[in-house]
Amino acid sequence: MSNQLDAAGVARLIHEAESALVFCHVSPDGDCIGSTLGMVHALKQMGKRAAAVKVDPIPRIYGFMPGVDSLYLPWDEVEGEWDLALILDCGDLERVGAALPIVKKARRSVNVDHHITNTGFGDDHYLDFTAAATGELVYMILRELGATIDVDVATCLYGAIAADTGGFKYDNSAPRTFRIAADLVEAGARPYEVASSIWENETMPRLALLSQALATLQVDPGGQVAWISVTREMLARTGAGEDDVEGLVNYARKVTGVEVGLLFREAPDGKVRVGLRSRRMVDVGAIAKGFGGGGHARAAGCGLATDIEDARSRVLSAVRAVI
Repeated sequence: MSNQLDAAGVARLIHEAESALVFCHVSPDGDCIGSTLGMVHALKQMGKRAAAVKVDPIPRIYGFMPGVDSLYLPWDEVEGEWDLALILDCGDLERVGAALPIVKKARRSVNVDHHITNTGFGDDHYLDFTAAATGELVYMILRELGATIDVDVATCLYGAIAADTGGFKYDNSAPRTFRIAADLVEAGARPYEVASSIWENETMPRLALLSQALATLQVDPGGQVAWISVTREMLARTGAGEDDVEGLVNYARKVTGVEVGLLFREAPDGKVRVGLRSRRMVDVGAIAKGFGGGGHARAAGCGLATDIEDARSRVLSAVRAVI
């Protein structure tokens, strides 16, 4: 059975280890990327052998994070044995994707996460469902370690927290979130540069995709559910990439009166990926869990091995049953 740890407990394991692999989940988002890079920066400063492991490409909007081009190892290039596998921001172990066999190269695995749907995997786990982002948990671990939070670490962790709070506008932003963010700004993180890269960094293909996606926008007769769709044809027609789909689901939720916004996307693996967002009343994490996914009460996702019409029908039925 996995052991529950706190930040000090994880810090003790890291202190005793000489090497650590830090895993990023598939389809990496800002919290996952910033958390893994921030951790690896700090471990290297402490003289540890450390590397971040990824399967999928890093979206261009997170290119501002120091180390994004140098600290990641492709999963199939990891060699040798390692003391620790630190698995960050993953609701279940399968979220590391093709890198799953690499976790076994470590003598001990530690699961650090804030998703309420986390399965409690790993030899040890540090779960805090009140945290706005895994970046908060990494910050607290590093403080317990006595690690130096320099400008590189601060920029990565601030980016992680900013991304998972929507620029501090989601209701997961708590007093602790702002106190940690303030410490990171004092350490050198620049809020304007982070916000500019994440939210004010549109390409023409991305805007063309947005235009076509908004043309699919539909609102339920009751006015509380809205959804948009993105097909492989739309991506090909606009020249947009997979990471250009990120954030489009929020346009469905922005419609006045809508409680739940959905995005249905045809993925390269033939599945339909569904993004779910809610305002205040509906726990979309529970809905996503019913389809094998997970996430938070206000932001979640899942994948269905079916076509986009069937996925829409099934997920909309589940949402309507709750509303």
